[in-house]
Amino acid sequence: MNFLIVGAGYTGISVIKNLPQGNITYISRSKKKTLNCNYHTIDLDDYTSSSIQISSPYALLYTVPPNPNEDEDSRLVHLLEIISSKPDRIVYLSSTGIYGNQKGRLVDENQLPNPRTDRAKKRLQAEIYLENWCIKNKIKLIILRVSGIYGPNRLGLERIKKDNSIIKEEEAKPSNRIHIKDLTNCCIAALIKKNASGIYNISDGDFRSNSWFIKKICELKGINLPLEISHEEALKTWNKSRLSFLNESRRLDTRKLDRELKVKLLYKNPVQGIKASLINDKNNN
Repeated sequence: MNFLIVGAGYTGISVIKNLPQGNITYISRSKKKTLNCNYHTIDLDDYTSSSIQISSPYALLYTVPPNPNEDEDSRLVHLLEIISSKPDRIVYLSSTGIYGNQKGRLVDENQLPNPRTDRAKKRLQAEIYLENWCIKNKIKLIILRVSGIYGPNRLGLERIKKDNSIIKEEEAKPSNRIHIKDLTNCCIAALIKKNASGIYNISDGDFRSNSWFIKKICELKGINLPLEISHEEALKTWNKSRLSFLNESRRLDTRKLDRELKVKLLYKNPVQGIKASLINDKNNN
């Protein structure tokens, strides 16, 4: 099997390093020293990019976020224009933000999207564009709607120290997250399993709040707990970016993930996921 991984960031690199034997090519703005496979250095914001020669058949994983300075996902459109041959399947990493504020309700993949932030609106626009493109070209599409990703070097320790405040746990809303190893295994299953199709919520199924999560990191790391403030106080003191997360809540139904992709999650309990992340965190001084 041939694989094309578009984007060599946190998730892309993890997938490349854990894919089974095959011909792997990745696309990134720069060569990654930690990866030893075929690559193309391409900036998807540069519309003068030449065609990318890819050997068929292949499966494509797209991990690149939309350009924050544009109204639509032009990077995705550009990529589909410059690949020399069409893939057999596309796995697209989307966001659970497309559901918008569900007031803590349990939502499955049939929930009508209601994105509220610009970034979530662009994710939904990209999903719709891909669905139409794949139908037209008779290509299988798998969409992974991913919740908050954490793992080694992705616990936000610097941000925790800098922000220095969280919502009181008794006022905090439910949250969703996924460890990078579990997300990696979900991506690989979507790339290779014959029965994979449609949309999947990707989460560990543990809905404890972000306040709980941050406090647990501090406890296990042995650092001072951040100041707990009320929801009302946060509205007055937090910046717009943090408030966008404060104004939404939902719980992700992952039964389709369990039923079809059949990925055995390693870290359904985020306490174990945090511990494993701290052990392997290069910044864990």
